[in-house]
Amino acid sequence: MKIRIDTPRMSLWRIEEEHDTPPHIHEREFQITVPVHGSCLFVGKHRSYELECGEGYVQYPEEPHELHVSDRAGVIVLQVDRGGFDEFNRQQPLELDIRQRIDPVELSSRFRQWASTLLLQDSADPMAVQETETQVLHFLSRVLRGNQTNKRDAAVASVSTSDRHMALALDYMHEHFTEKLGIDTLAAIALQSRFHFIRSFKAILGMTPYQYLLSLRIEEAKARLSRRDATVTEISHSLGFGSASQFYRVFVKSVGTTPEQYRSGLRI
Repeated sequence: MKIRIDTPRMSLWRIEEEHDTPPHIHEREFQITVPVHGSCLFVGKHRSYELECGEGYVQYPEEPHELHVSDRAGVIVLQVDRGGFDEFNRQQPLELDIRQRIDPVELSSRFRQWASTLLLQDSADPMAVQETETQVLHFLSRVLRGNQTNKRDAAVASVSTSDRHMALALDYMHEHFTEKLGIDTLAAIALQSRFHFIRSFKAILGMTPYQYLLSLRIEEAKARLSRRDATVTEISHSLGFGSASQFYRVFVKSVGTTPEQYRSGLRI
């Protein structure tokens, strides 16, 4: 199976069969290649990369590359016009790392949503197409800036203009999210009462401080699981969870797989 969906600003591919592309370049498009099960061979910058499930590669425009997919693998490829990348980088331009970790389960789910809109609904409707393009760009802006430093910078930027002390509390959370944190400590940094801190935090970031803390821990857990150098129990303890069972519950609720299944790239 091979699906290709073209819009004015991007091309979306899902490849579930043997596929080989010879060396070529895209003049204006960035290409993000991510195996969602199995692995594939990507050649870029004159090097070969065996991409495992969830290991993304960002290919810049005007650089030769090639892709080789076996019939035992599944790969999603997002080709986005340079203008789209410029749009989501407008507020905080950055040089993207060529190697990224992208949740294969979430990417597969998002791809189905995008494909459903563009293939099964009215693909001739400009508004539907433009909204889907925006959703793809928003997804990329989030996951390609997914490390803790960039997440902290984006979050702090969202509050620093309105509340410098809240920004300090948020920065403190990013520095100490693997430790035991209390609301009173964060509220004191923000110069607010416990009640007003929780209410202000949720109004700004759309979630409670505890929910945000868990999101930081889960993002770091996914990064550590991808490195394969620690057990699930070791990771859970190092991230401040009270027990491995609590880590399992939070991880499954947030990601949709157990930590072991995430590590192997399998869906529940």
